[in-house]
Amino acid sequence: MEKIVAVTNCPAGIAHTYMVAEAIEKEGKNRGYDVHVETQGAAGVEHQLTAEQIKQADYVILALGKGMSSEDRQRFDGKKVVELPVSDALKNIPDLLDNLPEKAQLYKASKVKLGSDQESVQSGIISHLMAGVSAALPFVIGGGLLLAIGSVLIQFGAPNVAPKNGNLASLAWVLNNVGQLGFTFMIPIMGAYIANSIGDKPALAPAFLTTFLANSPDLLGTKTGAGFLGAIILGVSIGYFVKYFKKINIGKTFQSTMGYLIIPFVTLLIFGLLTYYLIGPFVGWVMGALIHVLNSIPTSMKMLGGFVAGCMLAFDMGGPVNKAAWFFGFSLLSSKIYTWYGVVGVVTVLPPMAAAIATWLKPNMFTKQEKESSVPAFLVGMTVATEPAIPYALASPVPMIAANTLSGGIAGAISMLLGVKRIAPGLGVFDPLLGLIYPWYSYYIAFGIGLVLNVVFIIWFKGIWMRKQQKALDEN
Repeated sequence: MEKIVAVTNCPAGIAHTYMVAEAIEKEGKNRGYDVHVETQGAAGVEHQLTAEQIKQADYVILALGKGMSSEDRQRFDGKKVVELPVSDALKNIPDLLDNLPEKAQLYKASKVKLGSDQESVQSGIISHLMAGVSAALPFVIGGGLLLAIGSVLIQFGAPNVAPKNGNLASLAWVLNNVGQLGFTFMIPIMGAYIANSIGDKPALAPAFLTTFLANSPDLLGTKTGAGFLGAIILGVSIGYFVKYFKKINIGKTFQSTMGYLIIPFVTLLIFGLLTYYLIGPFVGWVMGALIHVLNSIPTSMKMLGGFVAGCMLAFDMGGPVNKAAWFFGFSLLSSKIYTWYGVVGVVTVLPPMAAAIATWLKPNMFTKQEKESSVPAFLVGMTVATEPAIPYALASPVPMIAANTLSGGIAGAISMLLGVKRIAPGLGVFDPLLGLIYPWYSYYIAFGIGLVLNVVFIIWFKGIWMRKQQKALDEN
């Protein structure tokens, strides 16, 4: 029996990671393979591949959404490897396994390329940005929940008292301040792990420290911090600086100190000075201008922006267009702009929930497999994982994508009109109950209208699409 080992990961580490792992295991076993899959999700590395499993494997599948460090890749040296984006893997597992011998290429740890697709997964800027986002998520999720709990306590009359004259602070004050630390470190962590994704561990500390500096107006003497723009600029710059710095040969005597001493010191010296005198003040000014523009946009234009963002979020259900809109909304949290992430909270739950409801209302329009998947799609969709809608879109791409995109845009515009704010990622439709989305009634109005429209559009558009298909068959 041939053996397959695989690694799956995605930026959020919630949906794609586990759905693709399950698909590889199921399809692989159906074809007679012995399969072991390591997931690198939100909970960390699970079912980690052992050296023996890798050694015995005939093939390695890397389905990646946030890239993989060269250090992590070294364990697959000398193996036949297929690497592809995790979003593509979800759609193409049967075809991949049917053609595994042709697609697999021998991987050498000293080389980066595994073919054009594989190179784009590893070195694409988006994958590096998403590696930073993935690392920042636990900070903002944990911090957001603590802030929400502290806010609820204050609303119910709990004291919000700072420590003074030897007296302990109140619980609400502690929760709010510890929670705020999550948002304080969110951007430096993002910058650090963007750099780490590109240049590995030697880039981590310099990027963290310089990004923290760039977001400390009191240290820089600026009006505002550099925000997510600073994290991107410093993370990418330091990552590539370290990547090429590592290629310098300084002789055996000092080579062993490169990774933990020379590279971090030199990088921090150069970029620390650049950040203080140039990058921090300039990007801080740009970020301040951006915040001013976003805050001064008239309501009509905000609705248009919400419509565009909603369309993007619903269009490819976790793909690159969705991720671009999601990243923009998420990145503004550190600047205390919450309405764009409010659109994310409203729209991302719609496609899978609407697809499930449509199968219950019009079962004759869907296949047996789609009907069986409806309950899991509905439940997973409630937690802001848009990916369960993908199988429905693959079966009927034109009507499903059109329905999702149009309803997502309308829901996004309504969300902006009503001023829905989301302060951190959470549990989808339950976020208002956790205090992560407010006003709660505005959220449920936008969500309810979007969901009803999405279901109506699916049934309407798919009905037209099926009648046209049937007419074409009858004519042939």
